[in-house]
Amino acid sequence: MLNFNYRNATRVLFGKDEHRHIGAELQKLGIGKVLIVYGGGSAIKNGTIAAVQESLEAVGIEYFTMGGVRPNPQLSFAQKVKEVAVRSEVDCLLAVGGGSVIDTCKVAAAAAYYDGDPWDFFTKGVAIEKALPVATVLTIPAAGSEQSVRIVINHQSLKLGTASEAIRPVLSVVNPELFYSLPKYQIAAGVVDMISHIFERYFTNTPAVDYVSAQSEAAIRTAMTFGVKLMDDPTDYDAWCQVAMVGSWAHNGYFGLGREEDWACHAMEHELSAYDPTIAHGAALAVLTPCWMRYVADVNPERMLAFARNIMGVETVEAGIEALEAFYAKLEMPKKLSEFGLTEKALEVCARSACARTGTVGKFKKLTSDDVLAIYKSAF
Repeated sequence: MLNFNYRNATRVLFGKDEHRHIGAELQKLGIGKVLIVYGGGSAIKNGTIAAVQESLEAVGIEYFTMGGVRPNPQLSFAQKVKEVAVRSEVDCLLAVGGGSVIDTCKVAAAAAYYDGDPWDFFTKGVAIEKALPVATVLTIPAAGSEQSVRIVINHQSLKLGTASEAIRPVLSVVNPELFYSLPKYQIAAGVVDMISHIFERYFTNTPAVDYVSAQSEAAIRTAMTFGVKLMDDPTDYDAWCQVAMVGSWAHNGYFGLGREEDWACHAMEHELSAYDPTIAHGAALAVLTPCWMRYVADVNPERMLAFARNIMGVETVEAGIEALEAFYAKLEMPKKLSEFGLTEKALEVCARSACARTGTVGKFKKLTSDDVLAIYKSAF
């Protein structure tokens, strides 16, 4: 096991009606003025924004509201959020939404204390040392950004990420009731994404990581069991509680403690959804992940067999991969990259781009652009 230094400063309010208490919790933090940021109109139509505003008004917190964040969020919009936040002299950015809204706020929060181009955080290794506080009311459980130190943003046909403790949210509300109206496709893609966040840490060559590996296996099995139940009944509160907890803890660093992480599948998928922003991140991961597993299966047979036995309940690696594909089929996820309208030429462009900055992607097996293209083609 590797040394680690871990601290999670996010306070999580979990359960029914907790979004109605966010004003009182922000007041305890000394916050007096916030900018509420959200995506489309659903947060307004279902009353979430109004409930948050009432909570702020009840304790005298002044607020401004700004909508318009889209899936696969753009740096240009995050810069607009930053400009409003700075001009309005807010104390906190309050993201009401999923990962796209939260990541937009994180970029804006960091940019508020940086005189240069915020793209520098993603391309020039500039460290995020200070940021406006970010709070969240989660409406889409998938990305895990509500507890994480990470950000992903799109700019100049690239989808890049970075990380800093400075942008870990100070407060996050996770109320499973707010997820009832999500479309099944979005539910399924979210479940795939949260499982993938754990896979990216589970598939490691670091020895003596049994405790966190066992925790990872339990979390993945939980997401699989209750994710299928949500496809039958999206208003199953108890099922949402299980899935929401997996999603929120999957990406807060816990499952990566003491081990080298991989992140090849995410790197490969980010190229695809940067090339075509209409591609749902989790849906593409459902196609790529089994193909990546087959490609790297001989790197660490013991770890791959643990996946098959302890997560999928079968006795061979190939049977484990087939069982994972069957699970994704239950979630009605795509089976081939061609279903997204991608062409073989697009795959070649994405494979070159994936390794253009670092030479390889992934740590479980370092993949060159030729390796990435081979995986893409096997998934096509």
